[in-house]
Parts: sequence; structure tokens; C-alpha cells
Amino acid sequence: MHGLRDSWIGRAVAVALVVVGSVVVFALLGGIRLAHSAIRLDQYVEPVPENTAKPGITGRAVVGEELTASTGTWTGGVDSYSYRWQRCRGAMVCRNVADGAGRTYGVREADVSFSLRVVVRAHNAGGTAAGVASDPSAVVTATASRANQAPRLAFLSLKRVGTLVYSRFRVCDDSSVRVRITERDSRSGVVGQTRQFAVSALPCATYSRHWGLAARFRHGVYRATLQARDREGAMSPKRSLTLHFPAL
Repeated sequence: MHGLRDSWIGRAVAVALVVVGSVVVFALLGGIRLAHSAIRLDQYVEPVPENTAKPGITGRAVVGEELTASTGTWTGGVDSYSYRWQRCRGAMVCRNVADGAGRTYGVREADVSFSLRVVVRAHNAGGTAAGVASDPSAVVTATASRANQAPRLAFLSLKRVGTLVYSRFRVCDDSSVRVRITERDSRSGVVGQTRQFAVSALPCATYSRHWGLAARFRHGVYRATLQARDREGAMSPKRSLTLHFPAL
């Protein structure tokens, strides 16, 4: 493009810009002289995006949870973003996750003992920027464990048929292992008797159990007491029902 000339000093100078097809024409009008130059629009190249603040991750690094990537901040105009999740171990030795190409990522068993990070790339008409990695997540752990809850027990019914006693009870627990039920026979003035049996209680179940009634419990006030205990040792409150038999 032409510059201003000494012969134009003291004269009014006007600049005209005309678009002709894909060509921009600049014209300098100075007195009786005219200069012009042109730049083609199709020769303009948009700059590739540049990162000014790296991406981030939100969410819990626990199996079954979901992590979400933020894009970070980019200059230069961005048309779209792409994401690549990586597993990292030790001194940031990272490998791509085979199916980790979205903004969100579901944490899975294969990620346990690794940390996770996301690499974000920005795209526009000028091209694709180099990937920028987020800081790594915490080391992935298995599904968060909950505090063990004691079993819950309800003593529903108790009856005697001959020398046998029939009981019904309902027990609930948060463990998939079997729960041990302790039953104790008692009557004032005599030695008690204890028996145990195991049941499944996840999440809740109702059971019937019966047992032989020793002769010493067949008179007066008989009491049956139940208590549930899980594998971790947590116990339910004791629940009791009584039967009244004829005195000797």
C-alpha cells in the first residue's frame, strides 16, 4: 500500500475502501493524485487459539462417580473443543483412556489407584491448538464405603405347641453377609438356655424358627429374647416376648 507523499503536504487526504469480490481495495485521494493497493480476503488466515488458563476437573475420583472437564480460557476465537481423558501414575506418566473422548467421564474399576486428567484442544478455522492438560485428580478409589449400620430386628410373634415354641421375626441389615441371631430362653429362678442361627438380611427378610422347650421353662412366665449381630460385630437391641404357662 502506498504511503503519504511530500507533494500532499498541506492538502486534505481521503481514504476510500472498496470491496470488489474477494478483494479489498484501498485508495488514497490526495488532490489530483490517486494511489491504490489491494489485499485479497481469501489470503487472511485466522490465528490458532492460544490457551491462557488451563482446563480443570470437577467431581469425585471414586468408582461410579462422574468427572466433568472445563475448557479453560482461550484467545483467538474458538469454534469447538475436543477432550481426551488420561490415566496417570507416579511422576505424571499418563496414557489415554480408550473411550475417554467426551467432556464427562464415568470413573470405573480400571481407574482404581490411578489419577485422572483431561487434555483439551481448541479448534477454529485457523487450525487446532496444542493440547493443554488439567491438573490430575485425586487417586481413584473404589466405591466410597459407608459406615456399618447395626441390624434392625422386630420380634413379631411367639407361641407354644406342645413341647415346641414357634417364633416369627423380621431382620434388616446393610450387609450382604449373613446375620447371626441369638435366642435366649429364660424364666425366673431357673438357668437360661441360649441357641443361635444365621439368616440373610439384605435388605430385610421375615423368618420363622422353632425349638424345643426344656421342661424347666414350661411353667410360669417364659420369656424368649432375640438379638441380631452382623459380621462387623454391630448388634441390634434385644427384643423379647413372653408366654404364660400354668404354674406347677
